[in-house]
Formats: sequence, C-alpha cells, structure tokens
Amino acid sequence: MMTRPVEEDIVRRALVGVLMPTPLTLESTRKAQYGPKKKFRMTKRPPPEALEPVEVEPPPAHISILELLSSKTLSVCWSDPRSGHYADQVWRIGLARKDAFCVLTGRPIRRGDPVFRPRACETYFPANRNRMILASEVPGYARGIVLD
Repeated sequence: MMTRPVEEDIVRRALVGVLMPTPLTLESTRKAQYGPKKKFRMTKRPPPEALEPVEVEPPPAHISILELLSSKTLSVCWSDPRSGHYADQVWRIGLARKDAFCVLTGRPIRRGDPVFRPRACETYFPANRNRMILASEVPGYARGIVLD
C-alpha cells in the first residue's frame, strides 16, 4: 500500500476548498463579510490643522463670562444651536495660532495675541474648541500674566 506525503494532501484539500466551496463555507464567508463593524476610538490627538476652522463662523447665539476662576482660566456660558449649550465651560489662556475674530466683541484676533479658548484634551473635544475670546476684552483680566 502506497501512502502520499501529508503536504500533497493539504494542497489538494485547499484547492478543492477554493474551487468547490461547500454551503457551510459560503455561509461563514458571508457572515465575515457582512458582520458587525468594529468601532475605533481615537487614541492620538489630531494634528493642529485639523482643529482650526476652515471658514469664518457666525457669532454664537449667547455667550457670557460667568467668572474669572484663576489667572489663567475663566468660566463661560455658551449657547449656540449648532455647537450646543455649555453652562459652565472652562476656557484657558493661550496664544492665538491663527487670525480669527473674538466671539465676545467681534474684534479681529491676530496670530500671537493672548486669547482664551475652551479647554480640550485627548478624550474631550467641545464643538466650540476653535472659538476664541481676546484676553484684553475679559473684565478683570490682569495684562501682566505670563503665558505657558
């Protein structure tokens, strides 16, 4: 009795499986093809250009400064039908990365001006994260504060 090497048998079974699939094999490939999609979480912060607005946006429906929390942060009440409602949002001081307009007064903001922006982190990106308030327009803001 002659025996075939195992490799030939594996190759033959693989070719038969590809060329003449069984109904069970077809069903499993359909499930894999049309099964539930995986959800992906963003683990890295997007590049700075992804955070900047493309167009000039109209001013929000309602914005008011509630209080100056510290020398570098303030609390803002923001309400806009497109970007949502933030009753007590924390904004942090920084330098403007690009030219824009102050949402409080409409005055132009030049790159490098001290501004307040909504605080954002890797897991939380508010809808109004690209908006800015000129630091000079905030009542009670000390102009001598050193920026990070």
